[in-house]
Amino acid sequence: MRFLFFVRIAACLAAALAQANAQTAQIWLTTSDRQALMAPQPAAEFTRAKKADLPVVIVADGTAYQTIEGFGASMTDSAAYLIRQRVPAEKQQEVMEWLFDFEKGIGVSFLRNPMGASDLARFHYSYNDLLPGQQDPKLERFSIEHDRADILPLLKQALRINPLIRMMGSPWSAPGWMKTSGSMIGGSLRKEAYPAFALYFRKYVEAYAAEGVPVHYVSMQNEPLYVPKDYPGMSVTAAEQTDFLKNHLLPELDAARLDVKVLVYDHNWDRPDYPMQVLSDAVIAGSPRVAGTAWHWYGGTAGAMTLVHLADPKRGQFVTEASGGTWIEDQAKADFEAIIHSMRNYARAFVKWGLALNERRGPNAGGCNTCTGLIEVNEQTGEASRTIDYYTLGHFSRFVRPGAVRVYSTNAPGVITAAFVNRNRTRALVAYNETREDRRFQVEWRGRWLELALPPLGGATVIWDQGVEPPAPQGGPRAPRERKPEFVFPAAGQPILASNYTSLRELRTEPCTDVDGGFHLGYAAAGSWAEFRNVDFGAGVRSVDVRVASAGTGGTLEFRLDSPNGPLIAQAPLPVTGGWQTWRTVTAPVAGASGVRDLYVVFTRQSGTGGLGNLNWFQFRAE
Repeated sequence: MRFLFFVRIAACLAAALAQANAQTAQIWLTTSDRQALMAPQPAAEFTRAKKADLPVVIVADGTAYQTIEGFGASMTDSAAYLIRQRVPAEKQQEVMEWLFDFEKGIGVSFLRNPMGASDLARFHYSYNDLLPGQQDPKLERFSIEHDRADILPLLKQALRINPLIRMMGSPWSAPGWMKTSGSMIGGSLRKEAYPAFALYFRKYVEAYAAEGVPVHYVSMQNEPLYVPKDYPGMSVTAAEQTDFLKNHLLPELDAARLDVKVLVYDHNWDRPDYPMQVLSDAVIAGSPRVAGTAWHWYGGTAGAMTLVHLADPKRGQFVTEASGGTWIEDQAKADFEAIIHSMRNYARAFVKWGLALNERRGPNAGGCNTCTGLIEVNEQTGEASRTIDYYTLGHFSRFVRPGAVRVYSTNAPGVITAAFVNRNRTRALVAYNETREDRRFQVEWRGRWLELALPPLGGATVIWDQGVEPPAPQGGPRAPRERKPEFVFPAAGQPILASNYTSLRELRTEPCTDVDGGFHLGYAAAGSWAEFRNVDFGAGVRSVDVRVASAGTGGTLEFRLDSPNGPLIAQAPLPVTGGWQTWRTVTAPVAGASGVRDLYVVFTRQSGTGGLGNLNWFQFRAE
């Protein structure tokens, strides 16, 4: 009986280990045609069997990048009014759970809240409004009374549902009496009002804290390089922001000992020079209160965030506004592309715009009448519904929890990805099919393989547990194994996408319009390079095909081993093709490459200035 008992125990243990090592993956799907909206799919299992004919997406969770702080939107005046005043009282908890609960909804975990009116507000207001000609330098009439009606009650309710929420405050304008225009519309901050505006931030953070709503981040100004004509805004140059931060806001917050960080800039990807100028100031660079840069998605490419990250790796990148809207042809595609691209470029947060808007994309008193929110509320009936923006954000916000870490993952032809490890050790992979054809591929993770299929323009989140390692065999621990690279790129057989680099210098990724979409490397200058670790050349390769485009000077791509100045194995021309997205395949001979080596692709030219060209992929051939 004792023998039989132990046999049963051993059999149960073996079955449990087999189940753990089977690595079952859960999958949720959304498609651009909205036939699937974060819809659960049949579970799939990792196996030890690789299919040689399928493209591969590598997930290497030993290579970690930024910590994720959250995904979300903004509790604007319009959103708070609609949820609290127009949604029936008996439905409000359900709508809030749609937004903030991880199980009943999408777990929104980052809120960027306007400090006063914005372009999604019913009227223009600040926390210190005065009659024309009046001044209040000590802010004796400062008040957040407006927010007590709808905004603060909903923020408190959100925190009860999801205590992990991070809050950010951003003004669209200083109070009018502080500005050259004398109004919240137009103008800039008067120099003599800098101390009062710094105090404005302090009082805002203190007033919210007194209400039980912590503010974790502030930025000086929403979109400082754009001055709207029909809603609050304010011009702030990089030099002015530097002056205000180092001489006024940082000292004010330090003196009050407030636990709030500052993000610089808060505008589009197309001007990375602005935050780099602000962060280059010695006082600002030395302040632990300055946490990083805030970005918007209305211009430029997410690759700008890596440029700023590499210049100052200890500070974070945050996408703080990315509105959906009627001007976007395919919102699901735009969202999946932008959020994945942002995550691959060090974003710690991705924030859409309004949490809620009505059926006319309002209410507002000037500003965006074409924006879309996460929730649409019919202002007449109070009925609330979830938009496509809700579901695309939910593929990240529900499954990638605050504190998760992004890890290395590769893209495949037509498929873009971002991968994460949560604090509870679950893995999350978000993959999107950019093409109008079905795409089958394999996920490679720790020597296991998961076969997936994505429909045209379909995005999926895949979740799996780490599992457990089998026990050591009887008689002691396992013999030490030879240390192997965490992942290897086979040089021959499949293209190596440029976006699968492991490190780079003076290059940025940007969306690609070549056949399979994805991201290419651009903004190249002489000496720019990208590293691709662990390329397996096998017994050797004879040639390399390279996919390039250029509307600049053109140049040469050098393929070198082990360093940017290492042994040269190939030189491929980078011709002028007639456009930055006019793609051509060129071929060059290869000599001297075998085994597993680190590969560097270096952009060079003989003469000229300006951009060289773009790189989409390269493929080595053994024949």
